[in-house]
Amino acid sequence: MESLSAPICRGPVPWQGLLLAVSLLNFWSLPTTAQLAIVSTNAAEGQDVTLRIRNMPPNAKGFTWYRGEGANIYHNLATLGTYLRFYTTGPAHSGREQINYDGSLQLKQVTQKDTGIYTVVVYLPGCIKEIGFGQLNVYERVRVPTLIASNTIVTEHKDSVVLTCDTNAVSTQWLFNGMNLRLKERMKLSWNDRTLTIDPVRREDAGSYQCEVSNPISTAYSAPVELDCFYNRQVPVLRESKIHIYQQVNLKIKCKIQRNETDSKIWITSMKPHFPTKSSTMPKITPNGENQINCSNNQSVLGTPRPSIQENSTIQEPLTVPTLRASNTIVTEHKDSVVLTCYTNAVSTQWFFNGMNLRLTERMKLSWNDRTLTIDPVRREDAGNYQCEVSNPISSADSYPVELDVKY
Repeated sequence: MESLSAPICRGPVPWQGLLLAVSLLNFWSLPTTAQLAIVSTNAAEGQDVTLRIRNMPPNAKGFTWYRGEGANIYHNLATLGTYLRFYTTGPAHSGREQINYDGSLQLKQVTQKDTGIYTVVVYLPGCIKEIGFGQLNVYERVRVPTLIASNTIVTEHKDSVVLTCDTNAVSTQWLFNGMNLRLKERMKLSWNDRTLTIDPVRREDAGSYQCEVSNPISTAYSAPVELDCFYNRQVPVLRESKIHIYQQVNLKIKCKIQRNETDSKIWITSMKPHFPTKSSTMPKITPNGENQINCSNNQSVLGTPRPSIQENSTIQEPLTVPTLRASNTIVTEHKDSVVLTCYTNAVSTQWFFNGMNLRLTERMKLSWNDRTLTIDPVRREDAGNYQCEVSNPISSADSYPVELDVKY
């Protein structure tokens, strides 16, 4: 019976005759050296792909490629004889396959139907043959996912929220404020990770959510969805002061809400009788001038009218903007620490993280005057924007944010 390697061992013969003895491949012995193999490859649909040979033996004289596992004559793609310079296509050839002179197989504009195992036979001097196998996976590029929330405005300890990532991808990851989401006991993922349920929500859940979807060849991100969490409806209180100003200046005034934990900023809505305005800036106030101020609470619960008050207060020149400096803005998780210092002459200092009042953890310490914040050691959940707010009884100022990046 004619061997498949006959044209390479003795010269060209008709292609049909080459296929008669292909079953002999099933009786070949595997080589004792490094195993010949095809490099398994991932590719995007529509891409041109090259399947390369690993552990190629020296002095190869020819190659035959097959679609599928094993040297099935009906799955033959092509045969290349490098020594005798001949090339023959087989029954499975579609016009998109070509064997290169280094033995690799090129496939043009692959589709998902091209996914599967491929087989290569390498012909060596002395009519010796070696066989190898490898996998080609063809994927559709993932489309940009759509993130949908059952509700984006919720009340702490009362409501729940369901976030659904609509995607055709295999893998789904969740991001919170640009970082990988750390699941809490109140958070549950569906079996395919495409649905995130938070029940009940708490104030620390407020922020920006995204889903990241991927397969081995592409990645896409959803547009962010902002979750607002309301809590503790409070009545604003405008504090009085006996401090005087000494020059005419433009002033910014803020109301204060007194809560059990920390204070929250509320902008003025109007000033009477001299300066009726919806701006937060009072133009050219004279020293010792008393003005009636209306304040509204922007932390009210959804559906509840915002309370307002009127107070008379003596105005002083506002504080200067504080300077916030960090000992390091790029740190490594569990290894580094960071010291944030708020430079100010104000009496009171508050700290903010991603626009919310900072909730101190056991790894965070404040100095005696609250102007220095130490985090030791840092963790990935500490990454984000930090600010300090300084104030006296009737004015306040915020530092520019400092971004902390945590590597892990």
